[in-house]
Amino acid sequence: MTPLVKMRYALAFLLVILSTTILAQTQSVDNAEQTPTKAQAGNPLKVPMRIVAYRDSHGKAGAAVGVAAAPAGAHLSYFGGPVISNVHVVEVLYGSGSYLPQVAGTTTPDMGTFFSDLAGTNSGYISLLTQYDTPASGGTGQTIGNGTFDGLFQIVPSAGNDGVTIDDTQIQAELLAQISAGHLPGPILDAAGNVNTLYMIYFPPGKVITLSGSTSCVAGGFCAYHGTTSNTFQSKNLLYGVQPDMQAGGCSVGCGTSSVFGNYTSVSSHELTEAITDADVGIATVFGPPLAWYDMADNAEIGDLCNGQQGSYVANGTTYTIQLEFSNAANNCVLPPPAPSPNFTLSASPASLTVTRGNSGNSTITVTPSGGFTGSVNLSVSGLPAGVAATFGTNPTTSTSVVTLAASSTATTGTFTVTITGTSGTLTHTTTISLTVKAVANPDFSLSASPSSVTVVQGNSGNTTISVTPSGGFTGSVSLSASGLPSGVTAAFGTNPTTSTSVLAFTASANAAKGTATVTITGTSGTLSHSTTVTLTVNSAAQADFTISDSPTSITVTRGTTGHSTVTIGAVNGFTATVSLSVSGQGSRVTATFNPSSVTGSGTSTLSVHVSSRATRGTRTLTITGTSGSLRHSATLILSIH
Repeated sequence: MTPLVKMRYALAFLLVILSTTILAQTQSVDNAEQTPTKAQAGNPLKVPMRIVAYRDSHGKAGAAVGVAAAPAGAHLSYFGGPVISNVHVVEVLYGSGSYLPQVAGTTTPDMGTFFSDLAGTNSGYISLLTQYDTPASGGTGQTIGNGTFDGLFQIVPSAGNDGVTIDDTQIQAELLAQISAGHLPGPILDAAGNVNTLYMIYFPPGKVITLSGSTSCVAGGFCAYHGTTSNTFQSKNLLYGVQPDMQAGGCSVGCGTSSVFGNYTSVSSHELTEAITDADVGIATVFGPPLAWYDMADNAEIGDLCNGQQGSYVANGTTYTIQLEFSNAANNCVLPPPAPSPNFTLSASPASLTVTRGNSGNSTITVTPSGGFTGSVNLSVSGLPAGVAATFGTNPTTSTSVVTLAASSTATTGTFTVTITGTSGTLTHTTTISLTVKAVANPDFSLSASPSSVTVVQGNSGNTTISVTPSGGFTGSVSLSASGLPSGVTAAFGTNPTTSTSVLAFTASANAAKGTATVTITGTSGTLSHSTTVTLTVNSAAQADFTISDSPTSITVTRGTTGHSTVTIGAVNGFTATVSLSVSGQGSRVTATFNPSSVTGSGTSTLSVHVSSRATRGTRTLTITGTSGSLRHSATLILSIH
């Protein structure tokens, strides 16, 4: 990663010298989404902005204190590179030291709850960023969705990468080494193979970070930045953010006007948002792929356009300090929309029933939560005709309940609107069922599907059975058809027409559209027509992989003797390749051997650890690594030498 760090405003004169391709910051830009011209596309990308600029005591640098709007004419254009589809945040503590308790995870709320609350399901943050989804034509075809926090990890950097001054090249090297050694989780990819994992790295007091000649926590320097590794792990450039210490003596001034934790969350939100919308800026060299969303005129990313503008935002009931981000839709710096309030809706399926006197019919009432609703819903019914009784299978319910409408032999005939009411605290919602009560049944039939939901993997198929249930003396045959199929999925009935059952096979091509669709099955017999639905989910083809574990995970060996542990390789998604085994960390006068040295598919190998009679007493951590092509997984074994 070689891009230079650029400070807007205070360094404007320097930028004019460095690049004649950058337009003056006051130049107006069309507010509509812009596509770079051929003259712009491919131009060298000079001094890309991907930092939180440090402000001195006079408010100078990337953005002055109190700025309430973006630069005139600011606008983010798409240059063809990837975004992060569903961010997986891994918090990394870089070595030991007196971290802020909220950063170290010992005080709540902490950085882990911040990332979970901000990017999780019950927040408006992600909805603000969906305007930066990428097109399939001329882009990566990604949709920005909710993210998760994948945990807090503290690493022990190598001595060569852990001085008082630490350069970005050392941070990259240490990150790759820690992942390769199994001390940090490897990257998670989206369905198209784009990286979803973002390593947010925090440093203890006393560490000075440098990036391409710029220094942390000093005038003209930076408060934080995000980047992309130049080298790869399993052929993937990794995404990371760098946050120096913000306590007294670090970035305690110049990085915000909130509390220490508030300034941490502010700069972290800046880098999180920029990483999501411009993942590979660290390796971009031109105004084109892999650059994603960027303001070419202001030479800035989404957060740079609003640098220094802090606001309060409530996520999952906790108020955090975050930085405003630039919105193309609003043409300004904004906070995310408020998190949706917990709520629910009711629906009935089927929404119409016909029953004859002395019989009953069923409908499934479904509670659909929104905004993080987790309550239970009490159901009641009104509008029943005389002689019809209603009972619920589950009441109250948190998901579904089957309502049975039973008509007595003297029930009033006709068509009626039955109202189902759901109540949870102060929330009340309704749905209706059209109920027809008949004196004598006419020949008719109904359709049903079992199972009513089917999941298929691209390139494979799945089945459901469609059943015809006659009533009123119906003896006809029923012709079946399917509609609402996703692109690339075909439907075939085993028996068509049928008088009883027919197996319906869904076949998904290798390029079938992924996602969930409602497929409607329609049966027709003369003038009679009825339908049922099947929820069809198409998933990506699963990647073969393996797992590795050892038992026991710790052994005690007396000098001059040998200890053993069984290493188990498990196959995932049909894995059949050969896994080569190796071990590291045993140190001098300890030898470790495997029998056998590799496992094909799944199986076990015995690890024998021989300790010389002259070995040093103490405890060592052995790393057991399995490698198969680009796949690499590790387990640890604690060795105590007596």
